[in-house]
Amino acid sequence: MEYRYRTADALGRIETGTAQAESKEQLIQKLRAEGRYLLEIREQTIPEVKFRFHRFRIQDRLSFTQQLAGLLNAGITLERALAILNELQFGQELDNVLRQLRRSLEAGLSFTAALEKFPEYFPPLFINMVRAGEAGGILPGVLERLARYQEEELRLRRFISSSLVYPAFVLTASILALIFFVTVVIPSFQQIFESMGAELPFLTRMVLICGKLLMRFWWVLLLSAAGAVFWLLKFIATQEGRLRFDRFMLRLPLLGGVLQKIATARMTLALSQLVTSGVPLLSSIEIASRVTGNEYLGQALRDAGVKVRQGNTLAGSLAGQGVFPVLAVKMIGVGEESGSLGSMLERVSRTYDGEVQHSMGIFLSVFEPLLIVLLVGVIAILAVSILMPILNINSQISPTG
Repeated sequence: MEYRYRTADALGRIETGTAQAESKEQLIQKLRAEGRYLLEIREQTIPEVKFRFHRFRIQDRLSFTQQLAGLLNAGITLERALAILNELQFGQELDNVLRQLRRSLEAGLSFTAALEKFPEYFPPLFINMVRAGEAGGILPGVLERLARYQEEELRLRRFISSSLVYPAFVLTASILALIFFVTVVIPSFQQIFESMGAELPFLTRMVLICGKLLMRFWWVLLLSAAGAVFWLLKFIATQEGRLRFDRFMLRLPLLGGVLQKIATARMTLALSQLVTSGVPLLSSIEIASRVTGNEYLGQALRDAGVKVRQGNTLAGSLAGQGVFPVLAVKMIGVGEESGSLGSMLERVSRTYDGEVQHSMGIFLSVFEPLLIVLLVGVIAILAVSILMPILNINSQISPTG
């Protein structure tokens, strides 16, 4: 139980603080033995802090893991290490969580049990690796592996995000330019054409109609787009919907291969860290299936786990699913045969991490030109829709005399 107290010493100095004790009487005896006179004592009610609307950034959790591993390797106790980290002022949310972790440890809970109170911040992979580290007495080493895992995960995410920035910018700018062209530029030419009494070609009339519809019913398009997005989010929120959507994404030309390699890199990286940390293989498979980023492949990994539970090898079980890269399956098989599954999984992860970068480069080298060609084609159609009436007017004007 935690109590808040106020005491005075022989010189009359007042001190306020909190302390853990089994009862008030025990705390009073302790304070008296230290030469302090009790002025006030009351039970401290500490609500469990739960943050349901925020989560750590990966960078926050990475910094926490790295520094905690460093302190433990230096021989500092876990409770003292958390206290030191609390003093570093990571941020209000992380500081509050650290205080809760310290209080849980002081109350006699294990570090794993303390972390399990915050599933919003510490995913199953993190908690299970810590559990294995505590059970094996190798928590500092496990935290170092966790830090490396999070570094690789963060680096992969940053690479994917940075690779998509330019195409997203080009696509957005193109759409805005086309909207401006259809709603502002072309309608201004319409007044000129009408004043000259020229008959507009079919293509020009169609472009003008599209521009008018866009200006008059833009809100319908926005509502339709919002409705489509809402339906898609609701659809993929279901288990079956997510499976069908992720399976469809894997079948897309070029992009599907990239997504498969990203999921394979994440899956094998998570498996390697879990297995090396001492987490049982079946538990590792279940946990790794949640971090692939693709529910279809995640379900395939869980199905493979069922085969492993029945006595099959991991490589044979993965091959039976027919959705994992052949090279990855073969390498995992070699790791199983040589008794070095953990290190081989890490090698597979590095291999497919490089494959992701190579495949992403190929995808962007094809996607960006296609996007530009599409944009040029649309602009060409719009330009022709303006030039055709001008050419018709010129052909109708004949020299006199």
